[in-house]
This record gives sequence, structure tokens and C-alpha cells, in this order.
Amino acid sequence: MRLRRRPRLITSEAGEGRQGRPPARRQAGPARQAGPARRQAGRAAAAVAAAVLLAACSSSSSTTPSSGSGPSSGSGSTSAAASGNTTIGVDLTYNNTAFWAAYINYETQYAKQLHITLLGPLLAAANASLQNTQIENLVNEGAKAIIVNPETATSLGPAISYATAHHVQLISVDTIVGVGKVYMVVRASNVLYGLDACAYISSKVKSGYVLDLEGDLTSSNGADRTNAFNDCMARNDPGVHLLKDPTVWTEATAVSDAQTAVNAYGSQLKAIYAQWSSPDTGVLPLLKSKGLTGKVLVVSDDGVPFEMCDVQQGTLAASQSQPANLYAYWALKYAQDAANGVTLKAGDPGGGAPTLQMVNYAGDSNLGDPVVAPFVTKGAQTLTVQPVDGQSGTVTTTPVTDQQLWGNVYGAAHGGICSASNAG
Repeated sequence: MRLRRRPRLITSEAGEGRQGRPPARRQAGPARQAGPARRQAGRAAAAVAAAVLLAACSSSSSTTPSSGSGPSSGSGSTSAAASGNTTIGVDLTYNNTAFWAAYINYETQYAKQLHITLLGPLLAAANASLQNTQIENLVNEGAKAIIVNPETATSLGPAISYATAHHVQLISVDTIVGVGKVYMVVRASNVLYGLDACAYISSKVKSGYVLDLEGDLTSSNGADRTNAFNDCMARNDPGVHLLKDPTVWTEATAVSDAQTAVNAYGSQLKAIYAQWSSPDTGVLPLLKSKGLTGKVLVVSDDGVPFEMCDVQQGTLAASQSQPANLYAYWALKYAQDAANGVTLKAGDPGGGAPTLQMVNYAGDSNLGDPVVAPFVTKGAQTLTVQPVDGQSGTVTTTPVTDQQLWGNVYGAAHGGICSASNAG
């Protein structure tokens, strides 16, 4: 098991924060988000979200994502002008997961509520060159702002340059940007992902081994989760041996590493933190085959329907629910602001976060809304840890029975969270 120190990203709050990780998301003073209050930003839109996604999933008129580099629609810009709507382009990397399918459904419905005409979504299928071309085409079609899920943090250089030259700004969803200026980065606080996982595991485990199935440490999400989890565990669980296995988001590698840890440590393996949901489908059966279900705690990230099922059944201890509804809503709102020339700055109230913050990557600094994601357990709990990096030491979880969680909403619209269609 590798024990070397992970590379750190540089993030600052209002341009002056501490280097190393994204800034404290649970603020001191009036904006402090301790206990239930730190989830309020998410719940503001969540009440509407459940009805929105159910309606979208059952409607035959939902927008169908398009692909390729050609025009996204025949007359979107013209019809938008006639209706008084704002024309917003959308370019995504994927649509073939439950999360992105849910995101697209939320986006379609919120666009109607916000009087936005969508150009797209175009799908780049993990092709950075194609994505840059698609964004140029969206600019040429008359998009006033463009929402994009970048292939990587540094893949959008040509698109940003082209859009800027034509006075069109980009909003990045789920990925930090380190190759130019965008209007806003809408991305969950991945620092909280790592801290929440640590808070749960350290409250239950005081000895033995804990396996961290790390994501891609060259990505902002993987590095943030890893560094926060490692630092929190070192402070709160010094009696635990932390096994650090980078997987580069590869499911087979994660399951193989879990198998190795189980074989090596047996009942002394007390917990596994999987930094995304895919490994669950191999790790949970592995633990069952070894008679370790319930004896080895498993915490994972994403909040997909099968995770909600596993948490409900008790085979998965907790899951961080990446908020598809908040991503969709606030990306559209910021795109609308960009199109209307609204100027925002660090310290202004956030949509998914208490305040907007500057996020730095690869030498570039952009304004971000680090969305607070629900941390889901079987029943509501309040966990307390010794805080790190100015974070609050209090974590309040969301019960899996909360029907506003996007995984529950999407699962209900597709046969139930435990149905075969939602089994991963």
C-alpha cells in the first residue's frame, strides 16, 4: 500500500486563503454553517427538485441531448429572441450515467422556469478537441453564455479564448478550471467530501486499518477528497493505519485493491472509503463473500440510486450525494447573470454555498460556488471531529429516507432505488 504524500492543489478565499486545499466551507461568524444549517443552501432548491425531476422523467417532451460538432438546433437563437428568453449553450462530457441523466432533466425543467432557451446539450464524449469545437459553434449560434462540463481542468483553453474574443463567458460545472478565466465554477466542495467521510469513519473506528480508494490525484476532485480525508484522519484517528491506494477512478483497480486489503488484513480492516460509487458494486459483494458485511464500514461518494438502496439496507454506511439539482439550477442562474452582465465577487452570497470563493488551479484563479453536498446515512446523525483547516468540527447527516435527494427522485422514476435498472 502506497504511503507517499499526495500533491496539493492551491485554493484561496477572496484571493488570500491558505494554500493547499479549498477554503473553509463552514464559515466563522454569521455565515457559519454548523449542524443542520450548513445544508440549508441545498435544501432551498431541493423541495422543488423532486417534483421537477419526476415530471421530467415521465414527460415525453423532455429535451434530448444532441452530439457531434454541428448546430445544436435549427433556430434556437431566433426563437429565444422572439420569446424574450435568454439563449444559453450547454456542452457536457457525458450523459450516460444516472447523475448526468438526472442533471439534464433538471436543467431542462429549470430552463423553462428561468425563461432560458437552451442550445444543446451537446455531448463531447470525453473528446477535448471536439468539446472546444462544439463551444465555438455554440458561440457562433448566438449563445449568450455557455455551461460546460470540461473534459479536464486544463482542456478548455481554445474554447475560452474563442468565447472571450466574442464576449461570451463560460460556466464550468463539476470541474475546476486552470487554463483561463470563466465566469463561475459550480462544483461541490470536495474538501467536505473527505471531511465528512473522515467524520463518520473516525466516530466508529479507533484501531486497525482503513483503506482509502483514492480517485485521480491529478484531478481537483480526487486531490481535494484525498488531502482532506488524510489530514482529518491523522488528527482524529491517530490509532488507525491508513492505507492509501490511488486508483485513477478505475473501478477494476479499486476492487482489486480492496481484495488485496481484505486478504492482507482480514478482520483488522475496519473501513473502506471509496471516493466514487462504481467500486461499490464489486466491494460490497466481496465483503459479503468474506463474511465482513457490516464489520467493514464502507463510505462512498456520488449519491446514485443504488447507493441509496445500499444505505437503506445497511450494506453501505454512508454516501455523499453529489447534488445534480443544485448543479443544474445554479449553473443556469450564473449563465443568466453572465449573459446579463452581472458582476459577482468573492464574499457575495452563494447559491449552493454560503459565500462565493476564489478557486485557484494551475496558476489561474476563478470565482466558484463550492456547493454543499448532503452526506447521507441511514438515519440523521450529528458527528463531531477535531476540525482541520478552519472547518467546523460538526457534521450533520441527511437520512436516506429524504425523498428530495436526487438519487431517490431518479430511482423512484426508474422502478425504485433497488431495481435492476438502478443497480449500477
